[in-house]
Amino acid sequence: MARYFFDVQDGEDFIRDEEGLACPSREEVRLAAIAALPTMARDALPDSDRHEISVHVRDQKDRPVFRASLLLRAEWLDESS
Repeated sequence: MARYFFDVQDGEDFIRDEEGLACPSREEVRLAAIAALPTMARDALPDSDRHEISVHVRDQKDRPVFRASLLLRAEWLDESS
């Protein structure tokens, strides 16, 4: 079973996954990357109106194979202040 590494980009912070996760298929890689995003977003709780968190997946040869991102954008729709 192939091992994949799930690096996290949270704004300017980058966390490199040194342990990795064994995944039986590319679909499992996709599902694992996407499933991680909501938990990371809850932990981050941004203090601005725009915040993006991404998971960048590498294979055992350090090649990028997948990326999933979650974007928070908050904005007023009226002109009142």
